Amino acid sequence: MSDVFQKAGAFSQVRLTIRTPAKITADLKILARRPDGFHEVRLVLAPVSIFDELSVQALPPRPDQGEELNLRVEGEHAVDAGDDNLVIRAARAFCLARGISARLEVNLKKNVPAGAGLGGGSANAAGMLVALNHLSGEPLQPDDLRRLAAGLGSDVPFFIEPAPALATGRGEHLDPLPGFPAAELLVVKPGFSISTAEAYGLCRPRNPQGKYLADGSMPSGNVRELARLLANDFEGALLPRYPELERIKRALLDSGALGAVLSGSGSAVAGVFPAAEDRDRAAVKLSGVNGWNILPCHVLPSYRYLP
Repeated sequence: MSDVFQKAGAFSQVRLTIRTPAKITADLKILARRPDGFHEVRLVLAPVSIFDELSVQALPPRPDQGEELNLRVEGEHAVDAGDDNLVIRAARAFCLARGISARLEVNLKKNVPAGAGLGGGSANAAGMLVALNHLSGEPLQPDDLRRLAAGLGSDVPFFIEPAPALATGRGEHLDPLPGFPAAELLVVKPGFSISTAEAYGLCRPRNPQGKYLADGSMPSGNVRELARLLANDFEGALLPRYPELERIKRALLDSGALGAVLSGSGSAVAGVFPAAEDRDRAAVKLSGVNGWNILPCHVLPSYRYLP
């Protein structure tokens, strides 16, 4: 396929729509603060079946006009569509890497809550890179896209080819976890968000002890083992500051969860259930709590944006 931006006459009506998944962080260890200002971390990440929808349309070029990137965000969890939005930044990074000037109309329907530790914005950015790469004939390999993604945020490389992984460094080094259980989850987000900067500002790095995956593997299909491994270094600082998080964890456990953990820097909490029917009963039970966003989902063993 020719470059859609260089041959816009042939592709001016091309519109690609993809779904971008959320993720949970089943285990989070903060090891040390790095000289570059980031933190050395050890994360167990898994994509889950909560999706935003991203639609991208390439418009014909105009001789008298250069780059034009229009983003419209809608949905229950709509966020700011300004120049600092990760989708816009991803589009610019891709065009700079390809040496092209694009005219794009982008629609983003947000179903993944922001400020929840679910990686919704990072997934949107990765989805944008994948979408533009597809529209321009796949000129970049996944490793190239991951390098672009790393410049946008620590979580973004994970979402180029989402699958359970052990993330190290500042989160950009990924080792697959092919035996990760296809767990049934109930994600609960309270009526407030927590910024990543706030979470890191409150948490002191430490050398992890015990319950992390030293060899990057996991018992295949063992949901109870997953529940036993759930841990998050942010909880020590954030749960006392936000008592509702502890309330959510207790409500999930009292409703049948095998384990529950704050996802990433929060504010969402994920509960692991033995079966979908157990999760769904818990969802009904907790749906009446005012201000809680209840999101039933499951772990995705892998995910592809395109057929």
